Amino acid sequence: MLRRVATLLVALAVTLAVTAGAAPGAPGRSASAPARPATAPSVQRTVVIGRSVQGRVIRAYYRGDPGATRVLLVLGQMHGDEGAGRSTVAWIRQNVRPPAGTGVWVIPSINPDGAARHRRSNARGVDLNRNWPTSGWRRTPKGSRYYGGPRAASEPETRALMRFLAGARPNYVASIHQPLHGVGRSGPGIAWERRLARNLGLPLRYFGVGNPTGTVSPTMTGWYNQRYRGIATTIEYGARPSTRFRTVVAGRGITRAAGIG
Repeated sequence: MLRRVATLLVALAVTLAVTAGAAPGAPGRSASAPARPATAPSVQRTVVIGRSVQGRVIRAYYRGDPGATRVLLVLGQMHGDEGAGRSTVAWIRQNVRPPAGTGVWVIPSINPDGAARHRRSNARGVDLNRNWPTSGWRRTPKGSRYYGGPRAASEPETRALMRFLAGARPNYVASIHQPLHGVGRSGPGIAWERRLARNLGLPLRYFGVGNPTGTVSPTMTGWYNQRYRGIATTIEYGARPSTRFRTVVAGRGITRAAGIG
């Protein structure tokens, strides 16, 4: 009887930790913190973080220690015509088993409407990676390739990811794009960026978006790096990465760069 009660209490504690969602990527946690004991429980979670303009569900998936002190987020797709990162996310979900003290979130796509039409923008013609509320946001012509919306954070997809990132606060964020072939170089996260570049066999490059000098780019990585202690980085695959690259090579390379895989 006592053994049964103890088992139930352990199960309840794990359930509460998962439901609360506060442990993975909590504020102020450092990627260099010591790993948790090998007996730490591993969980899987699926979270609906929002909906697109046309009502499509946007989901995030977590696997790892519910008390993780090192958390990675991999965003597979921001632009609807750049789909290779979704294969990376699928491979990570199926194959990566984070060690104790770590965890990984993956989001297949933040732009399901664009993906359905195979176009860069969302259903209202907004480039979601120019819609973030930073000092660099500015009005651009509607209908242009880089249209940033009528105002900063005008799009439900942007706001959904903002809410999620504010809660999860991962130590590392990898945002996958195409086709510029490189790892974005930002400065503060140079060690992480070098590991990514080495693991993926990509050059370190500066990816500017044309925001005024002295301002923060109106991108997801710009917004996150300005506000939180984690490091968000853009990864640009080539135009036609091989199946092996966008699955095994990228999946292992990104997670190992973060100390997860």
